[in-house]
Amino acid sequence: MGENKCHVYLDRESNSSYVGDPFVGVPISRDIIEAVATQYHVESHSLARALREVRNTSVINVETLFTGFDPLPVGRSDDGLLYVLAEADGCWDTVASRIGLTEDGREAVAAAHDWQVREVIKDREVRGGGGFVVSCSEFPVDAIDDIVAVVAKTRLTNRQATSWILSQYVPGSDAIARILSVPESIVQSELATVDQATRQSAAEIRTLNVPGPLTRLEPEPQASTWMGLNWSRWFDLQDWKTLRKELPRRPGLYRVRHSELPGLMYIGESGSEGGVRQRVGLGLSAGVNESNQQTSDKHGAAHPLQQITEIAGGKMEVSVTTPPISSNQRHRRAIEATLVAVCRREIGWTPMVQLNREPAVHVSDSDGELHHELRDIAERSSYTVPSWQPWRDVTAPQWVGLNWTESRPLSERDGINSSGVHAFRLWREDQTGEWWDQTVQEVGTTGSISSRLFKLQNEYGDEMRFSVVTLDGLSSDTQRRSRELRETRYDLVGAHYLATGTPPKAQF
Repeated sequence: MGENKCHVYLDRESNSSYVGDPFVGVPISRDIIEAVATQYHVESHSLARALREVRNTSVINVETLFTGFDPLPVGRSDDGLLYVLAEADGCWDTVASRIGLTEDGREAVAAAHDWQVREVIKDREVRGGGGFVVSCSEFPVDAIDDIVAVVAKTRLTNRQATSWILSQYVPGSDAIARILSVPESIVQSELATVDQATRQSAAEIRTLNVPGPLTRLEPEPQASTWMGLNWSRWFDLQDWKTLRKELPRRPGLYRVRHSELPGLMYIGESGSEGGVRQRVGLGLSAGVNESNQQTSDKHGAAHPLQQITEIAGGKMEVSVTTPPISSNQRHRRAIEATLVAVCRREIGWTPMVQLNREPAVHVSDSDGELHHELRDIAERSSYTVPSWQPWRDVTAPQWVGLNWTESRPLSERDGINSSGVHAFRLWREDQTGEWWDQTVQEVGTTGSISSRLFKLQNEYGDEMRFSVVTLDGLSSDTQRRSRELRETRYDLVGAHYLATGTPPKAQF
């Protein structure tokens, strides 16, 4: 290196100590490295080595940027490099100190990162500080344009917009925290702030549309604030006197758990005149109470619940919630579907006695671990839980992780393969709003998709759009298959309600 050359490293000898191709493992393109090296009068091989060392340190990474700063994702490469803009210039001082860069070396490294990110942005008008290239292979590529759009349309911070958009692609705050390498508490705080913002600003409401009585901040099915609802304490389901005294006579929802088993046993709703008090205190409780067998036919879940306690011991407990919107039958039933869907998503199986299941009947006579066997039966008897990635965009090709056909108008219904059993969705194309404004007209399942689409075309006309997905792995047993199709409808209606705050227009 000539004397007229600037140095990347404080120790000049370190410039030539690397053996092998210096451009291997560098997150910046070779063209950009060589252009920056020329601009700062440094050797390109030495700059490439410095950029590789930056990548290998823990100074410039997703955790640093999303914990201490407010980065805006603007792109992601096929090999898992995330391109972001952030006001984090001071990080380069730490990098320079960590790996021994000269002042010229520091400036060249920072410029190379920024240049690479600007190359990704190209002509788009995006603001947000200097460019940083970090590894983040799980970051969903399709989410990036939505994040940029939300930042432009609202007053949310970059991190709030990122957390909110990611919540539309992955189902829980723990998954978002894992992608961003930040504590889950930070994600929960950001999502709570977004929920609050949508209730205070018309612009945020139109753009973000975080609707309805449910939130995603507490997905644990046994939690006191599960899905943002105000659940009662847990009552002994056999204590019918307390239930009839304390439960409200209002429409609402209820959940049943076993004192020694995970997840939930059953989720239900009631809009009867006596509300949840009548449905739970008079119907369900009587059915599981040995002293009231004469009324055991008042609730279909009572007998299988009683069977479980007879063979596994423990007790059944019930908790209720009566949000004001539950007086609306369509919303109440949609919330019930959402709770079942979320329980399936979080636990991995459908509540044990939901849909007329009787798991105790299938327990062997062996002296093995009954609780473990009941869990295995619940998992085996549940239809496969979809991935929910993405779930907020209800007309997306991969909505809730299913491989939907390309959308087309009902006038082109003959263009699909009609063999097999299908789920379908139907909607009117909204040319004015964003994808998060879209709702669907109807979702369902059918064993004869050609016949169903013919009826839908007669009802809605040629221009209504639809897409379908073939359901694999269904049981050959008629009763079990019927249950599996209903589980699928729970998943679709539940994801739609959680995403939009309304059931599909023609549902319920």
